[in-house]
Amino acid sequence: MSSNNSSANGDADIIYTFWVKSAICTNPNCKQEVTLFNNYIIAQKTPTIRYLSDYECRHCKKVFDMDIESASLIAEKTLTIYNAKDASGELRSHKRWALRDRMTNRAACPWCSAENVEAEVKSLKKAKKKVSLTVLLCPHCYAVWQYRGTLPDDVSCPACKKDYSPNKGNVAEKGAFVCPSCGTKDKIINSIRKLPQEQLLPIRPYAIEGYCPECAGETFEKNLFHETTKSRRLTHSCMINKNNGKFFKRITPSDLKRYQDAEKRWEKEREMLPYPKSSIPDGQETHRLLEHHYIYWHQMFNPRQLLCLSTLLKAIGEEEDQVLKEMLLSGFFTTLESNNVFTRHRSDADKTEGVFARHDFQPKATFAEGNVWGVTYGKCNFLKCINKAIEGKVFCYKPYDRKISENKIISENRNEIIKINNYSKTICKNSSEITEGRFNFVITDPPYAGNVNYAELADFFYVWLRLLLSKTYPHFSPELTPKVEEIVENPTRGKTVQDYEEGLTSVWKKCFEYLTDDGLMVFTFHHAEGSAWESLLESVCNAGFLIEAVYPIHGESESSLHLMDKQAISYDLIHVCKKRNGDTHIKKRSWAGVRQEVRAKAREEIDMIEAGRYGSEKLLPADINIILIGKCLELYSKHYGSIVDHNGVVVPLQKALASIRMMVEQLIDTAHPLPSELEHIDPISYVYLTCLCDRKEIQSDEVHKATRGILEIDELMKAGIMRKGRAKRGRTYEVKQPDERYKDLQLLFKKDTKNFHQLRLFPDMEEERFDNVALVDIIHYLMGLANASENLRLWLNEFKQVVPQVRVALEYLKIRNPTFQVPIQKILSLIEV
Repeated sequence: MSSNNSSANGDADIIYTFWVKSAICTNPNCKQEVTLFNNYIIAQKTPTIRYLSDYECRHCKKVFDMDIESASLIAEKTLTIYNAKDASGELRSHKRWALRDRMTNRAACPWCSAENVEAEVKSLKKAKKKVSLTVLLCPHCYAVWQYRGTLPDDVSCPACKKDYSPNKGNVAEKGAFVCPSCGTKDKIINSIRKLPQEQLLPIRPYAIEGYCPECAGETFEKNLFHETTKSRRLTHSCMINKNNGKFFKRITPSDLKRYQDAEKRWEKEREMLPYPKSSIPDGQETHRLLEHHYIYWHQMFNPRQLLCLSTLLKAIGEEEDQVLKEMLLSGFFTTLESNNVFTRHRSDADKTEGVFARHDFQPKATFAEGNVWGVTYGKCNFLKCINKAIEGKVFCYKPYDRKISENKIISENRNEIIKINNYSKTICKNSSEITEGRFNFVITDPPYAGNVNYAELADFFYVWLRLLLSKTYPHFSPELTPKVEEIVENPTRGKTVQDYEEGLTSVWKKCFEYLTDDGLMVFTFHHAEGSAWESLLESVCNAGFLIEAVYPIHGESESSLHLMDKQAISYDLIHVCKKRNGDTHIKKRSWAGVRQEVRAKAREEIDMIEAGRYGSEKLLPADINIILIGKCLELYSKHYGSIVDHNGVVVPLQKALASIRMMVEQLIDTAHPLPSELEHIDPISYVYLTCLCDRKEIQSDEVHKATRGILEIDELMKAGIMRKGRAKRGRTYEVKQPDERYKDLQLLFKKDTKNFHQLRLFPDMEEERFDNVALVDIIHYLMGLANASENLRLWLNEFKQVVPQVRVALEYLKIRNPTFQVPIQKILSLIEV
């Protein structure tokens, strides 16, 4: 693909073509196409350029900034508007400025317009400044233009002179649009439902990002021996030299014709080319595709992408060497990930995110079409992807390790190469299908319950790969990936949480059976919510393993859509497990004692984190949290099944994890600190006091974030702290107030005090003090008694062993929730007496 670039004499390569979908207005009297832009910002960048500060004009003697490097993301000078306040650059305010032409060494004075010649730039003292640039689309004439300086709320297009708000598109809120013609507001999905079943929303291209090698200074010259060599010598000055020859431009008729020609060629040649013709099945992840009228897999690509990809696949299929063919295919299927109509462009970073930047199929209202074959810039083109495969092969013969030295990551070459011979064997297969052999290592990556349905997502690649591999490998004969054996939680396939747990346990037991006694089982897991992780760890321990060590590693890229603008976990934990080797007589340990060790272990790990164990860059609280929990589990798992509470009852993993999470949270939390007297309270009370005490209602999708993952919602409801909201169609949860819990708490404490002398309501050890009854239950009961004007002294005497914690908690609660002032003051007045 190429496009004419007015800044140079030749053609430029297309890096991306940007497309936008349109919804059809659902007003029967309108039916206008409404472009689905959130805003009209194509790209934003703040490049650093060099300049001469307070340069004095040789004619009028006034001073200005002489920029010796251009700052621009477009090639056309006439399509740039300048903010009168700060176009000069950050911290340069109203300074006037002019750009020096690097070929002629001239700059026109912004005061008198006279030319200043400055050839001796190298000998002058230069400074650096940042310049804010925004590339915008005009919704009226579809011009692509640039604003230099701070972007205002309203702008005027330099091409058509019409005003508009660059930050306000026709997408009013997530999933909804507003028709600018008639004002109708509706959901995008409703517009889709009015279309014929196989008809997609209409699309149109609106901009291009191009690359001009000549503007970047990449020129080809012939030497004395008439050999062509590549140089980095600039042959001309232009606005995009500093941007490495990259630029944005509007769509022209020639650009449209180029696409239409590819479209016609696809229709002419499609029957001779390999591409997936199968339909998309209904599933948990694919149901949304069907709702948006993506009925066939090939509809996830536009005609030009299909032409390029199928032509490439056909050429790969002609390779006779099977090893080379599969190597080429490894580059091909990686190319698929970012060359489809589900690839979005990030205006803030000038790069794209492929279809699986999220672990689902999310149709995009705007998408970026990349160059499949490959140019110097752009993500996941075939040249880049196949080069990665080649680098992987090179690594096999010249392996290296990375290590940190003086806060720098360096590569260290390794001489050893693991050779496959009669004494070594590597097997890659379903862990549940092992039937023979003994293994020193089992390395696996277990599925994450219902969070990611890998088999459904893998079909995106599989339907292409099977076109070349089905005749060679029986596994690729079916039209879609096998799903019956997948260990996952998936309601559409009738797979429940119990199925997930049972499936995991069966695999771990199989691994245990075929692993040597001193062998290691290693798996990685990325977890934020606790239930899936608990199921996994429970099954690992029940299968006879203990967690020997936990190693944190960076998981998802920081550019992942799951992590952007979130305090999300970016670390995975590698769990290294070994057999208990039949040692079923592990000495029983007190849960209180183990908790003390866990707390000490967490503090020790925090010290090592602060000392730079994971590098000099500061870790996010979420990362510290998960690292500490993993390290604490090393200790817990060694005593799994033998840790008992003060009543001699085995402490289940769920309860242990809740306590560990709470302890870790207490150590790292600076936003919701509790008084030191409350260090040993129970998790339910900790979550209530730090997260919920000042709320009456909370959105369903905010519960996990608000409670910071210490406890799951069902545990809070079982404890009587929360209930399902009665309004807003059940999309909220209500935090129960003390008076609402009073009757239930009366029953609880009457039951617990019936045989008070036989029952130790409050054990002696601090770590066990609230194992029988939650502190929040005591507080709410006392507040209920106070509101009902009941005898508080009697119950304060019953609770005398925990009165210090009750007093401190009430004082804390009094500050956090002023509506509790009256009952709290009644209780505190009696405690102080």
